[in-house]
Amino acid sequence: MLNLGQAKYLEVLDLQRELVKLRQEERIPDTLLLVEHEPVITLGRGGNTSNILASSEQLASQGIRVHQVERGGDVTYHGPGQLVGYPLIDLAKRKIGVRQFVGLLEETIILTLADFDIRAGRQSQHRGVWVEDRKVAALGVAIKRWVSFHGFALNVSPNLDHYCHIKPCELGHDQVTSMAKLLGETPSMEEVVQRVVSRFVELFPGKWLEISPTEVFGGVPAELTQNMA
Repeated sequence: MLNLGQAKYLEVLDLQRELVKLRQEERIPDTLLLVEHEPVITLGRGGNTSNILASSEQLASQGIRVHQVERGGDVTYHGPGQLVGYPLIDLAKRKIGVRQFVGLLEETIILTLADFDIRAGRQSQHRGVWVEDRKVAALGVAIKRWVSFHGFALNVSPNLDHYCHIKPCELGHDQVTSMAKLLGETPSMEEVVQRVVSRFVELFPGKWLEISPTEVFGGVPAELTQNMA
């Protein structure tokens, strides 16, 4: 379990790819990365560049970069105030199918929001977590030799104006919301992290280790090779 705090998107993407290899080799246990990124737009495997509504010059002027990645889904936004979770899980060992896995990630967010008295659910035509007709969390995963990476993005208190630059998953930007907007106040990110971890562990039981960020960016921590989940 790695709470990275604020970390650059491409650094964490490289870390995910390295940890996927180690998990496939059974050198580390299942791992959950939690992080906030700098403003960035990502395009999944099915992404259509026409869903990026701003020009590259407009995005650059606001410090927003665009990256094509291997996750499922279309275009999405990450930025400060959004809690991103990357579960690196051996689905075969847990006997979990891809559809069930995505459903469990959605349930993790739904239960977390319930802890804050926000009633959320699913929509049959779109993945993610919704409060009525507004999307509060996006999902996009990749599976490589049955090990998952990428994951979910929960809008705690991001700059929702940045969504005007994209058409997120074929939706209008005004269909995106956040916990802060729903609650009328900004919840503590630390508290949201605690609730997400608690709900995640309920749905993905096992022995989870907590590793500090300083142990990660100097190399993959030795602790990850011990106590296989």
